Amino acid sequence: MELVYSQEKEVLLLALDTFSERNLDFVDCVLYAYHKVKGVTIATFDKKLLRLIGE
Repeated sequence: MELVYSQEKEVLLLALDTFSERNLDFVDCVLYAYHKVKGVTIATFDKKLLRLIGE
């Protein structure tokens, strides 16, 4: 079992929600959550992540 530690509770909760609903890797869900919660610009070639960011 892996443990995840984060000081960014809102980011982690959104990442977990996204992971449970979408067919994405957990790391991509964390990137998406940082984008939505903190406004971080994400540079990626991952088409699924790009689609999700564009929604």
